[in-house]
Amino acid sequence: MKYKAQKGQVSLEYLMTYGIAISIVVIAVAALYSMGVFSPSSSTSTPPCEPCFNDFAYNEHTYDGTFLKLEIKNDPSGIKELSCTASSDSASANCSVSSETVAPNDVVTVNIPEDGTADVKATISFRKEGSELTINRTETISGSYFS
Repeated sequence: MKYKAQKGQVSLEYLMTYGIAISIVVIAVAALYSMGVFSPSSSTSTPPCEPCFNDFAYNEHTYDGTFLKLEIKNDPSGIKELSCTASSDSASANCSVSSETVAPNDVVTVNIPEDGTADVKATISFRKEGSELTINRTETISGSYFS
Protein backbone atom coordinates (compact mmCIF):
# COMPACT_ATOMS: atom_id res chain seq x y z
CA MET A 1 0.00 0.00 0.00
CA LYS A 2 2.85 2.37 0.76
CA TYR A 3 4.28 1.83 -2.70
CA LYS A 4 1.08 2.97 -4.43
CA ALA A 5 0.90 6.14 -2.30
CA GLN A 6 4.49 7.06 -3.22
CA LYS A 7 3.79 6.42 -6.89
CA GLY A 8 0.78 8.74 -6.76
CA GLN A 9 2.78 11.42 -5.00
CA VAL A 10 5.55 11.26 -7.61
CA SER A 11 2.96 11.56 -10.38
CA LEU A 12 1.34 14.56 -8.71
CA GLU A 13 4.71 16.30 -8.21
CA TYR A 14 5.57 15.64 -11.87
CA LEU A 15 2.29 17.19 -13.07
CA MET A 16 2.63 20.17 -10.70
CA THR A 17 6.18 20.93 -11.88
CA TYR A 18 5.20 20.97 -15.54
CA GLY A 19 1.95 22.80 -14.77
CA ILE A 20 3.83 25.62 -13.06
CA ALA A 21 6.36 25.83 -15.90
CA ILE A 22 3.60 26.00 -18.51
CA SER A 23 1.75 28.64 -16.44
CA ILE A 24 4.89 30.81 -16.34
CA VAL A 25 5.29 30.56 -20.12
CA VAL A 26 1.61 31.47 -20.69
CA ILE A 27 1.92 34.50 -18.36
CA ALA A 28 5.11 35.66 -20.13
CA VAL A 29 3.48 35.37 -23.58
CA ALA A 30 0.38 37.23 -22.33
CA ALA A 31 2.58 40.03 -20.94
CA LEU A 32 4.47 40.33 -24.25
CA TYR A 33 1.19 40.37 -26.17
CA SER A 34 -0.24 43.14 -23.94
CA MET A 35 2.90 45.24 -24.58
CA GLY A 36 2.29 44.97 -28.33
CA VAL A 37 5.35 42.87 -29.17
CA PHE A 38 3.35 40.67 -31.55
CA SER A 39 1.49 43.56 -33.23
CA PRO A 40 2.96 45.43 -36.19
CA SER A 41 3.72 49.07 -35.46
CA SER A 42 1.55 51.83 -36.88
CA SER A 43 4.22 52.62 -39.47
CA THR A 44 5.31 49.50 -41.28
CA SER A 45 7.71 51.32 -43.59
CA THR A 46 11.35 51.79 -42.80
CA PRO A 47 12.44 55.14 -41.39
CA PRO A 48 13.82 57.67 -43.89
CA CYS A 49 16.94 58.04 -41.75
CA GLU A 50 18.42 56.21 -38.77
CA PRO A 51 19.98 58.00 -36.95
CA CYS A 52 18.67 61.26 -38.35
CA PHE A 53 21.15 64.11 -38.80
CA ASN A 54 23.70 62.37 -36.48
CA ASP A 55 22.76 64.34 -33.35
CA PHE A 56 19.11 63.28 -33.43
CA ALA A 57 17.23 60.00 -33.21
CA TYR A 58 14.38 59.02 -35.53
CA ASN A 59 10.97 59.12 -33.84
CA GLU A 60 8.22 58.95 -36.53
CA HIS A 61 7.29 60.22 -39.99
CA THR A 62 4.16 60.87 -42.04
CA TYR A 63 3.42 62.34 -45.46
CA ASP A 64 0.46 64.72 -45.84
CA GLY A 65 0.58 65.19 -49.63
CA THR A 66 2.81 68.28 -49.49
CA PHE A 67 5.35 67.75 -46.72
CA LEU A 68 7.16 64.79 -45.23
CA LYS A 69 6.77 65.43 -41.52
CA LEU A 70 9.78 63.91 -39.83
CA GLU A 71 9.89 63.75 -36.04
CA ILE A 72 13.38 63.60 -34.58
CA LYS A 73 14.42 63.48 -30.93
CA ASN A 74 17.16 65.71 -29.60
CA ASP A 75 20.16 64.27 -27.78
CA PRO A 76 20.74 65.16 -24.09
CA SER A 77 22.05 68.66 -24.91
CA GLY A 78 19.98 71.77 -25.53
CA ILE A 79 19.83 73.37 -28.98
CA LYS A 80 19.24 76.95 -30.07
CA GLU A 81 18.76 78.59 -33.48
CA LEU A 82 17.56 75.42 -35.23
CA SER A 83 16.69 75.94 -38.91
CA CYS A 84 16.20 73.79 -41.98
CA THR A 85 16.69 73.95 -45.76
CA ALA A 86 15.85 71.41 -48.45
CA SER A 87 17.04 70.97 -52.01
CA SER A 88 16.84 68.47 -54.86
CA ASP A 89 18.26 68.27 -58.37
CA SER A 90 15.51 70.52 -59.72
CA ALA A 91 14.73 73.02 -56.94
CA SER A 92 15.47 74.26 -53.48
CA ALA A 93 13.00 75.19 -50.80
CA ASN A 94 12.91 76.09 -47.16
CA CYS A 95 11.73 73.36 -44.92
CA SER A 96 10.51 74.29 -41.48
CA VAL A 97 11.03 73.09 -37.94
CA SER A 98 8.48 73.19 -35.15
CA SER A 99 10.79 75.09 -32.77
CA GLU A 100 14.00 77.15 -32.92
CA THR A 101 15.06 76.18 -29.40
CA VAL A 102 14.94 72.57 -28.31
CA ALA A 103 15.32 71.28 -24.77
CA PRO A 104 17.31 68.10 -24.11
CA ASN A 105 15.48 64.93 -25.25
CA ASP A 106 12.62 66.91 -26.88
CA VAL A 107 11.01 65.84 -30.15
CA VAL A 108 11.14 68.27 -33.10
CA THR A 109 9.08 68.05 -36.29
CA VAL A 110 10.91 68.82 -39.55
CA ASN A 111 8.61 69.56 -42.50
CA ILE A 112 10.40 68.62 -45.74
CA PRO A 113 8.69 69.77 -48.98
CA GLU A 114 8.05 67.32 -51.82
CA ASP A 115 9.78 67.72 -55.17
CA GLY A 116 8.06 65.23 -57.43
CA THR A 117 9.75 61.86 -57.14
CA ALA A 118 13.27 63.25 -56.73
CA ASP A 119 15.42 62.64 -53.69
CA VAL A 120 15.54 65.62 -51.33
CA LYS A 121 18.59 66.72 -49.36
CA ALA A 122 17.47 68.20 -46.07
CA THR A 123 19.97 70.19 -44.04
CA ILE A 124 19.43 71.35 -40.49
CA SER A 125 21.61 74.04 -38.91
CA PHE A 126 21.80 74.61 -35.19
CA ARG A 127 23.96 75.67 -32.27
CA LYS A 128 24.27 73.65 -29.08
CA GLU A 129 23.72 75.55 -25.87
CA GLY A 130 26.98 76.97 -24.57
CA SER A 131 28.60 76.98 -28.03
CA GLU A 132 28.93 79.66 -30.68
CA LEU A 133 29.68 77.18 -33.50
CA THR A 134 26.97 76.48 -36.07
CA ILE A 135 26.58 72.79 -36.90
CA ASN A 136 25.15 71.64 -40.24
CA ARG A 137 23.80 68.11 -40.71
CA THR A 138 22.47 66.80 -44.04
CA GLU A 139 20.33 63.75 -44.81
CA THR A 140 19.16 62.55 -48.21
CA ILE A 141 15.50 61.54 -48.10
CA SER A 142 14.49 59.16 -50.90
CA GLY A 143 11.70 60.37 -53.21
CA SER A 144 9.80 57.16 -52.41
CA TYR A 145 8.86 58.61 -48.99
CA PHE A 146 6.82 61.33 -50.71
CA SER A 147 3.94 59.08 -51.72
